[in-house]
Amino acid sequence: MDLGLKGKVALVTGSSSGIGRAIALCLAEEGANIIVTGRDKARVSSVAKEAKARGVGVLTVLADLTIAEDIKKMVAAAIGKFGRIDILVNNAGTSLIRDPLLLPDDEFRYETELMLFAVVRTCSEVSPYMRKAGWGRIINISSIYAKQIGGLPDYDAIKAAVNMYTKDLAIYLAKDNILVNAVCPGPIRTPLWEAPGGGGDQLGKTMGMSGKKAMEWVAKQHIPLGHFGLPEDIANMVTFLASDKAKFITGQAINVDGGMVKAVI
Repeated sequence: MDLGLKGKVALVTGSSSGIGRAIALCLAEEGANIIVTGRDKARVSSVAKEAKARGVGVLTVLADLTIAEDIKKMVAAAIGKFGRIDILVNNAGTSLIRDPLLLPDDEFRYETELMLFAVVRTCSEVSPYMRKAGWGRIINISSIYAKQIGGLPDYDAIKAAVNMYTKDLAIYLAKDNILVNAVCPGPIRTPLWEAPGGGGDQLGKTMGMSGKKAMEWVAKQHIPLGHFGLPEDIANMVTFLASDKAKFITGQAINVDGGMVKAVI
């Protein structure tokens, strides 16, 4: 299906690995020019090479999104290269399993800067260009744990705030033909889960089993489809929402979770 994204310009934060990488490459497959961002130069360069192989324009930007000035420089670089930003995907994030009552203030503050304030700041920097163009798509990567318990209190609270911000911003920007939505992944096979010391190993340690076995347990106990999703499952939804095929969808937080969320809302 041709989604009409050829020539569009997409900024994907945290696109050097995992879900962000899959989103950047899926948009590139549809012909969108891509700004690849992250903190690891080698991984950013690797994803950029993959995107270029799809025949699109690519810009790489190294940025720490917890630093407001880095966000400004990232957006300025994108505008300098392409002259506009049509699609913004706020994807950068992190998660660690730990006792919530022992969570240091500075760590909670760091997570909030990365997963909430970076979203707010990036939207504020990019929105004026979209308003001027009279067209834009903003997709924020949230979580099913913004809607139901089961994650970690710090992560869940931040993602719930992202959902509410998404809905409010969608109303505010609707008159400018800028659609704002959130995608709420369930468990997805990414380095955050699968890498040594990642979520699988952290959970396995608390359960007295390997990380792989812990992930199998999560899938069996909590995911009706019985398996983790793939980064491409999220990327496909994001790419659809970025297109005019989704022109009557805004202010939504859409689950991509194998059936995990049981709520009717």
